[in-house]
Amino acid sequence: MQIEKGFTDNWLQPTGAQEKLMRQYAGCQRFVWNRALSIEQARYRRGEKRLLGKFEMMRQLTMWRNNPDPHSNFLKAAPVHALQCVLYELYDSYQRFFRGQQVRPPQFKKKSKARISFTESDPACFEMDEPNKRVRLPKLGWVKCRFTRHIEGQPNSVTVKWNGMRWVLSAECKVAIAEQTHPSDTIVAGDFGVVRRVTFSDGRVVPPIDVSWEEKRKSFYQRRLKNKRKFSRNWKKVVDKISKLDSRIAHIRKDETHKFTSGYVKNHAVIVLGDLHIKSMTASAAGTVEQPGRNVKQKSGLNRAILRQGWGELGRQMEYKQSWAGGLVEYQSEAYSSQRCPACGYSSALNRKTQEGFRCVWPTCGFSGHADEVAAQNQLRKFLSSDKGVALLASGYRASVNSLRSGRSWDSTRKQEPIEEAAQCTQPQ
Repeated sequence: MQIEKGFTDNWLQPTGAQEKLMRQYAGCQRFVWNRALSIEQARYRRGEKRLLGKFEMMRQLTMWRNNPDPHSNFLKAAPVHALQCVLYELYDSYQRFFRGQQVRPPQFKKKSKARISFTESDPACFEMDEPNKRVRLPKLGWVKCRFTRHIEGQPNSVTVKWNGMRWVLSAECKVAIAEQTHPSDTIVAGDFGVVRRVTFSDGRVVPPIDVSWEEKRKSFYQRRLKNKRKFSRNWKKVVDKISKLDSRIAHIRKDETHKFTSGYVKNHAVIVLGDLHIKSMTASAAGTVEQPGRNVKQKSGLNRAILRQGWGELGRQMEYKQSWAGGLVEYQSEAYSSQRCPACGYSSALNRKTQEGFRCVWPTCGFSGHADEVAAQNQLRKFLSSDKGVALLASGYRASVNSLRSGRSWDSTRKQEPIEEAAQCTQPQ
């Protein structure tokens, strides 16, 4: 089986001249993006609804590079494949907009906000020399590189990017792996949260991502930034510090997510997660001038707390890591999962009067527990009662459930047959 695997965060150590060329190549990419976008927008204003297309735009790119006009012939100094990759990205952005996958059409890129990067997509134009810790890039020659891990397979493309602190190189490779059979046969469900990032039915709790120190420092520098004269030396120093803090926050989130998902996917064959519409959940509550919103500041804080946890990225990493390991990730709605009693099945909003407290109000029940743990149990029950869950149970899979009353894992303390164990899990106690 062929998979596409990325090897990121390989540190580049370019010379001063090489770094200057890298920034020029990134500027050429931004120029091509903006010029192609302006052409498409001009065609649309003239009433031409059909896009020119990336292949016709590549022909115009050749004319721009070979034209003696000084306003565009500087593009000849940049690698041609890097400029062509920009056109692919531009028209991919158009297609995502037409399919409703992004809200706004492609926008012009500003120098102060655009990402500093370029991509080389032709394997014949670059070479990686791991023993000598260097990489050959088009029109740059050999650049010192500190590889963070061994590059497997055949590289298809490389991307050079400035992440706010250093130059990094990412390689996309095709790797051949054997068809995997997951070593486990258990099914587990998880419930997303803010105080707890994820709570799983087997008792595993993923703590929230803590970047409070970095966010406080970022707020401090942002307050200093408003008092600086724009584009002055002191203004640029503060902007660099904010950029480094942004990069640090992103690295912390990425590192914690990778560490957890890499270990957890080895323990369970099927992982069930909540199908959340994060974009709608984090929409602004500001409203309009005619109909202003309420509790806008509180909602903004909740939105930041939700986005800080990176639920979507955690699910994305679990998906591809489970597919490589021979496992499966399923999604289902989390609606009312924290309001349903796992003991008697009674569902009511009164069962959850606080953020983490759950207590069944049914007169003959009185079950109590943590709301996130209750939601994870209900998520698992819901999946096991579905057609796919029944089929998995019949094929030999078993549920991994933590007992809410005793705190012990049923999967580790009880030796039951898979279908009997799942039936006990799905029926009210």
